[in-house]
Amino acid sequence: MALRGVLVRAAVACAVLAVLAVPAVPAAPAPAHAAGAAGAPGAQRPPHGPVVLIGVPGLRWAEIDPGVTPRLWRLADRSAIGDMSIRSATSRTCPVDGWLTVSAGERALSERRRHFVCELPEPPRREGAGARVPGFAELAAANADSPYAARVGLLGDAVRAAGGETLAVGPGAALAAADARGRVPRYVPDVHALDRADLAGAWLTAVDLDDLADLYLAPPGGGHGADGGAEDGGAAGQTPVPVGGSHRLAALARVDAQVGRVLDLLPPTATVAVAGISVDTGESELNAALLHGPGPDGAGHHGGFLTSESTRRTGLVTLTDVTTTLTRSLELPAPPGAVGRAWSQRERPPELAEAVADLVGFNTAAQVVESLMAGFFSLLVAVQLLIYAAAAVTLKRLGRRDRHTRDAALTLTRVVALGGAAFPVSSYLANLIPWWRAPAPELALPACVLLVDAAVVAAATAGPWRREILAPMTAVAGVTTAVLFVDMCTGANLQLNSPTGYTPIVGGRFYGLGNIAFATFATGMLMTVAGIAHALIARGRRRWAVAAALVIGAATVFVIGWPGLGTDFGGVMALAPGLTVTVLMIAGRRVTTGWLLGVGAAAAALLGLMAYLDYRRPPTERSHFGQFAGQVLQGEAGPVLTRKLDAMLGSLGNWQLTLLAAGALVFLFAVLNSPTNWRMGTLQRAYEHAPMLRAGLTGSLLTAVAGFVVNDSGIAIPALALTVAVPLTLSACTWVLRREGPRGGASAPDRAGAGADAARA
Repeated sequence: MALRGVLVRAAVACAVLAVLAVPAVPAAPAPAHAAGAAGAPGAQRPPHGPVVLIGVPGLRWAEIDPGVTPRLWRLADRSAIGDMSIRSATSRTCPVDGWLTVSAGERALSERRRHFVCELPEPPRREGAGARVPGFAELAAANADSPYAARVGLLGDAVRAAGGETLAVGPGAALAAADARGRVPRYVPDVHALDRADLAGAWLTAVDLDDLADLYLAPPGGGHGADGGAEDGGAAGQTPVPVGGSHRLAALARVDAQVGRVLDLLPPTATVAVAGISVDTGESELNAALLHGPGPDGAGHHGGFLTSESTRRTGLVTLTDVTTTLTRSLELPAPPGAVGRAWSQRERPPELAEAVADLVGFNTAAQVVESLMAGFFSLLVAVQLLIYAAAAVTLKRLGRRDRHTRDAALTLTRVVALGGAAFPVSSYLANLIPWWRAPAPELALPACVLLVDAAVVAAATAGPWRREILAPMTAVAGVTTAVLFVDMCTGANLQLNSPTGYTPIVGGRFYGLGNIAFATFATGMLMTVAGIAHALIARGRRRWAVAAALVIGAATVFVIGWPGLGTDFGGVMALAPGLTVTVLMIAGRRVTTGWLLGVGAAAAALLGLMAYLDYRRPPTERSHFGQFAGQVLQGEAGPVLTRKLDAMLGSLGNWQLTLLAAGALVFLFAVLNSPTNWRMGTLQRAYEHAPMLRAGLTGSLLTAVAGFVVNDSGIAIPALALTVAVPLTLSACTWVLRREGPRGGASAPDRAGAGADAARA
């Protein structure tokens, strides 16, 4: 009861401190043009001039230079610049998807006539000075029923409600600027027909420059692209023209000239955003984005790196941020349903070439990780299963070998097992080495991972602690825990563009603790706690062991769940039962259903409180904790929960990770736990020498199961948790086998020492 009271009092104290620390949401200031009623003819113009979005599908920083694109280069030198994640509702963002995402402020999708085939937007039907987008109602209905419930037409409605008008230049721009009825008040078919009068009468102008996409993509209704390319942009026939090819260079020059024409027609007070709105062909990558203009607060956007609260990364923004950025530049409130955050700027290198090189290198890292991800996990599964198979054969044949050969085999097995457990943390530490600058980064990344893995294993097995049953295991688990703890406290830079982290191309997470990293971190922490508790209890200090477990566990829960650090809502829910069981077993307490239900309820209440407090912050400062709280309070959380449930269940279709989890469990309970000449399993014998191993392993398994249930990554959580826990357990079992032999034939001193170890534990 004393332990339970301590936990309850600690939770109450944390809640009180959190309430006192969070200010209430200040009242939003009225926009400068609020006097203009919705649609009123005398509405004031935006105080800082018109806002213009120039969308260029496929535009990347690697292609912008002073020789081919001089106007863009000069504009970039006077603008805030960054890479932009263009992920929409599908993994491949076609031009229609990108423009609809700008329209909705949320990930949107198009109804493609052929699966995975991109098409250029269909020209709208002219209606006087404006136009109407054909099939817009069907697009709106399809997106309203999509997992993201995107409200197409949101941007156009926001401008119209404030008394302004939108101008669309080109078919794609009409998709972005249209209101919910699919109508754009003013329409010009291309840049060449644009004049100052058109721009002067519009609050918001969207310009579609599709010259790069037109090289590859099919026009509406099928056929071939402008240069005779295949209908699917090269996926079914034509090989895309490589960067630097004559066709693409000519298209880039045309884009640059058209950007220059738009800039020449604009007043100096205009705000200009240029964005690579979608792919032009092939797979998605990070596109170019820049913002130039006075800004709503008068600070301006000149010579910095772009960032936003959506990514919390210098030099990285998202496509969904574009909508909020445009409305904020007009000093309009963010439209309800727009999930992005307004772009802002941070310091960048004074030389533009150096800043662009940084953005190109970041995109290179993201591309390499994205391309290697499938192969990396295939290799991880193969290596782990090979470790289990080799270990099973080694354990079965120990009795047939002499002592020297047996000891050598067990030592090798222990080293390999530790290497397998260190593989995930090594993939994070590899980012300390700038492998993306190597001539062949796709080879440099695996080499760095293997090099770091060898260093971690060497440190775990080099010292005198290698003779202890749990010491090498604790060293590897401790490194895993410490690396991810420090990484979250310093911005999670090691997880970004890591094979076991996340990439901005996928766009599932941009900051905080990823789901796969959570599995690695939580398991490493629980196994570390078990190793520390074993060492303390062996010295008769059980209270110190419990205290250490509570302190380390509380610190882990804090960094996992706190907005701005781990920001992992599901991670706290998943870790709570596993940590509770581990602490109770270390304390020598009985694990009951009441304990688990009580801790689960306390964790849910604390998370709910944290989400509500985050919701009380200004909208631009909320994490997804606060966003979810707002969705719950407004009755809009259903699609989010449904999407996550579908993703969790759908993860079982990943046969590689499912096989990895199943193989680890079979090895743990059918191989290590099978009876031997001791008449008990090797795992049970390890428990006799180190009872705390059971506490760490049990907590890890429970956390893995809970993580599968509450996280949308599903089977990836137990698969990665077992990737760490089972090899670490195997390393302890090899110590037992080497000490006692396959038939329990330890010498009398060894048996006495083993008995003393068990008695102390």
